[in-house]
Amino acid sequence: MKFSIKPYLPTLIICVILFIVVFLPWATASAFGVTVTANGLEVDISGLGYLTLIMSIIGAGLSFVAVPRVRSLGTVVAGILAIIGVAVYWSRLQGLGVGYGLIIALIASLGLIAAGYLEYRKLEQPAKPDKPAQAAPPPPPPQQ
Repeated sequence: MKFSIKPYLPTLIICVILFIVVFLPWATASAFGVTVTANGLEVDISGLGYLTLIMSIIGAGLSFVAVPRVRSLGTVVAGILAIIGVAVYWSRLQGLGVGYGLIIALIASLGLIAAGYLEYRKLEQPAKPDKPAQAAPPPPPPQQ
């Protein structure tokens, strides 16, 4: 597996967003005018925010892989695992409100899957020539 200095930017940007979102409120609870929030790393709810955090780090590392097929398939797998972490966290809220961080994490995970899939689709398409071949100009008419 080759690594390059220049990252694949769509994957890297989505992974940075996903990394930041893990620290935003994923669950909220309000009682007597006091609102309490929990981020994606709160173990009391499910602990699967850690899966999303790890997948964001792995996805960022995959953006530096120079082999496009490995990068795209790895990105799709990382996105699927991140969305599983988000979905299980969401399912275990047990009456708590959904925080905006959880919604953004869901969208970023879907974006990670889409970025990997679109890159993979681009690899599967045959290369098209930039310009069509032009015919030679007709010879000049004979002069008499």
